[in-house]
Amino acid sequence: MSTTVPAYVRVTPGWVAATAFAWLVTTAVALSLVVYALGPMLQSSDQRAALADIRGQMDRALGASQSLFGGAPPTKPAEFGSPVAVLEIPRLQAQQVVLEGVSSGETASGPGHVPGTSGLGQPGNAALAGRKSGYGGPFGALGALRPGDQIVVATTQGRSVYQVTSVAERPLDEGQDYGKTDDDRLTLVTSTSWWPLAASEAIVVTSRLVGKPFRPTPQNGRADAQDGRTGDSGAWAPLALAFGGFLLAAAGSTYLYRRWRPVSTYVITAPMLLALAAMSALALWRLFPAWA
Repeated sequence: MSTTVPAYVRVTPGWVAATAFAWLVTTAVALSLVVYALGPMLQSSDQRAALADIRGQMDRALGASQSLFGGAPPTKPAEFGSPVAVLEIPRLQAQQVVLEGVSSGETASGPGHVPGTSGLGQPGNAALAGRKSGYGGPFGALGALRPGDQIVVATTQGRSVYQVTSVAERPLDEGQDYGKTDDDRLTLVTSTSWWPLAASEAIVVTSRLVGKPFRPTPQNGRADAQDGRTGDSGAWAPLALAFGGFLLAAAGSTYLYRRWRPVSTYVITAPMLLALAAMSALALWRLFPAWA
């Protein structure tokens, strides 16, 4: 009985360059698939959990309002990342649960309420920032809105209707778009471009509240970076760990492919490579602007 010995591939500069290029292409494809294929599924899962949470809050608020003493007003702002409202845009056939905060991690789960702006349905200017393309792009069609369109917001206080007054593409003006106003309005903001690094131009939709606002509640203050145009610097550490592990796994896989059975190597290394690629992509996307 004869034993077949695998033929070793001769390592040359050309082979190294070709292998490095192949892994580079594989990495880029994996990152894109994670963000644009896995990302929407993760966002949808987060939205379902947030919707169940906000519905529970609404039910408890309704029960408290019908009690003998009525519901006690909140004494502190909503926690970052917690659901604060349900947003419906009939023209776009869109429904999204709004979370508190506009960091990259928060907008990966849904549109975020900009800290430092008014509460939704309350007096003043309430602002939301959402993603243009990543994680399902909940604000991807925001530019299709027209003056006169309605935007509906439901919170634990009740239901508010806004009417769109303007849709503009221009650089974000924090003083104008996130600042105090004499009227009661809702401002929706996203990027104009699908490119994840784009942060200069914004689609800004302004709408005016129809009817009277609800009583104001405590709101979070806003730091300079909480405007949707910046990423999360805290993502560098998990990115370095995940991508470093991916590179080591890729090098090990290349070695095994040269010296072992390809099918067996694929079965062993593919799940690990996919998991590390997904972790790398999710960490990398957190470094990009939160509205990308």
